[in-house]
Amino acid sequence: MSDDLGDGMKLYWGDLHCQFKPQWTTRDWPSFLGESFEHAKRHLDFYSPVYYPALFYHTETRMKLETVGPREHCAEHWRLVCDLVKKHHEPGRLVTFPGYEWNGDRTRWGDHNVFYPFDDAPLDLALELPDLYDHLRKVGGLAIPHHTAYAPCDRGKDWDCWDEQVSPFAEILSGHGSSEGCNTPIGMPVNMSMGPRTPGGSIQDGLARGYRLGIGASGDNNNGYPGKHGTGLIACYAEELTREAIWEAFRARRVYGVTGDRIRLDFRLNDAFMGGVTAGDVAQIEARVIGSQAIDRIELLRNNRVIATHCHNGTWQPPATGTLRVKLQIEQGWGPNPGANFEVGRREWQMRLSGEGITVRGVEGCFTGGEQRIDAVTDGAVEYTLSTAPRSTQSLIVELEGDVTSTVRLEGEGIDAAYTLGELMDHGRLIALREEARAAIREQFACEFAPGDLEEGDALFHNAYKVKLHTAIPEAGYTASLSLRDEEVPSGRAWYYLRVSQLNGQYAWSSPIWVDG
Repeated sequence: MSDDLGDGMKLYWGDLHCQFKPQWTTRDWPSFLGESFEHAKRHLDFYSPVYYPALFYHTETRMKLETVGPREHCAEHWRLVCDLVKKHHEPGRLVTFPGYEWNGDRTRWGDHNVFYPFDDAPLDLALELPDLYDHLRKVGGLAIPHHTAYAPCDRGKDWDCWDEQVSPFAEILSGHGSSEGCNTPIGMPVNMSMGPRTPGGSIQDGLARGYRLGIGASGDNNNGYPGKHGTGLIACYAEELTREAIWEAFRARRVYGVTGDRIRLDFRLNDAFMGGVTAGDVAQIEARVIGSQAIDRIELLRNNRVIATHCHNGTWQPPATGTLRVKLQIEQGWGPNPGANFEVGRREWQMRLSGEGITVRGVEGCFTGGEQRIDAVTDGAVEYTLSTAPRSTQSLIVELEGDVTSTVRLEGEGIDAAYTLGELMDHGRLIALREEARAAIREQFACEFAPGDLEEGDALFHNAYKVKLHTAIPEAGYTASLSLRDEEVPSGRAWYYLRVSQLNGQYAWSSPIWVDG
C-alpha cells in the first residue's frame, strides 16, 4: 500500500479516530470492536480505535447529559481496547496504537485524542488539560487536537494551552468538517449543536501563533469502519511499517490529511520536507501531486494566505495515441425509493472489470462500510463485491494502462458493457437497470404496464439501480506539479503549506514547512 515519494521514506495511510462508544451499539461490543481491526487490515497501514469513555444519561427531568471524568466502567473498557490493540498489531501489515478521547473539561480546553506508542497504556482522564499534558510528557504519549475550529472555551481549541512535544499535529478534518480556518473550503455543518466555525481555535489560528503544528485528518465516525471515505484519512512518511517508525513520523510532523481520496503529496522547501524547518531569506518550493481523479488546483499558502495557485483544470487533453494510464471511477447504487413505498433492503453487487489490451496498475476503494470487498486483483482484471443501502452508492477507482483502442468490460448483476479507453476518456457512461425496476414494480405493486402507460413516465429510471463509469482521467489530468521561488520570505518565522483540490470535491492538506529568518 506504500509509495516511495520522499527521500527513501514510504507513504502509509491510516485512521487515528474511529470512535467506539459501547453505549451506542446494540451489538456485542468486544466483537464490534474486534471486527474493526479486520476491516482496517484490508485497506489501512496503521490504525487506532478511539475509546470514548463518556456515558450519556438523563436527569430526573429527562434532560440528556454526558459524563465528565472517570467512571467505574472505564477501566474495564480500556483494558479490552489495549488487549485488542496488542492482539492485532502486526508490523509490516497493520500497525496499531491504543487511543482514547480525553474526557476531562473539554468545554474549556477543547477535544483531544490521546495515543500511546506501547501496549498496556494508562487511561488518564484528568479534569484539566495542563495536567493531562504533564502526564503525557512523562510517559511519551500524544494528545491530538480534534475539531479545533469550534468556539474556543466551548469545545474549540484554546491555543493558550499547547505543547509541541505532546501535540505535534492536529486534525484539520474529521466527520465534523474542516477546522482549517473560518474562510477556507469545507465548513463544519454536521454537528448543529457545536457549530459553526469560530475565530480563535482553527488550525490557521494555531499556526499564526508561530506554533510548529503539523496537519493530519481522521474520521471520528461511529460505524466501526476505520478509514470511512469522506470523513478524513491521515498519511505519513516513514522508513518502514513499524510502530517505532510511524511514531517517529508523527513526532517529526511528516504527516498530511485528505478528505477521502488518497491524494499523494510530495512537498519540499529548500532542504526541508513537509513538517520540517529550514532557514534563509529565499524559499525554493517544489510540489508534486498524484491525485485519484482530475486535479483542480494546487494552492500554496504562506502565513495562511494563498501566494500562488496552479490551476490544473483545462490545462491538459486526453492523449489520442500511444500507451497511456487512466484512473476510472466506478460508482454503483441508487435504486428504488422507499418513499415511493418500495420494499427495499441492501443490494449486493458482485462485479468483474476486465479488458482487452488492459493492464490493472492499482485499485483504491472509496468505501464507507465493511461490507465492501476487493476480492481479487490480477494484471488483467479486478473482481469486487459491493453492498449498497437504499438510495446510496459505493465506488472504487481503478488505475488502468492501455491505449485508446483498449476495451474495458464490466460484467455482473445483469450487466455486460464494454467501452474503449478512448470512449471513456471522452465522457462517462451511465447504465440503468430499467428492466429490473420494471420487474420490481410488477412484483411489489401488481402493476403490468407498457412504456408510456404510467402517468409519471420517469418511474422506471428513478427507481432503477444504476452503475456509473465516470469519465476516465488520464495521467496528465491526475498528476500536477508546482515549482516556484519566493524571494519575499517574511522575517522572523514563516510557514508554507499546500492545499490541493480535485474536481470531484476531494481535498488534501500538507503539513507546513517553516522558514526561520
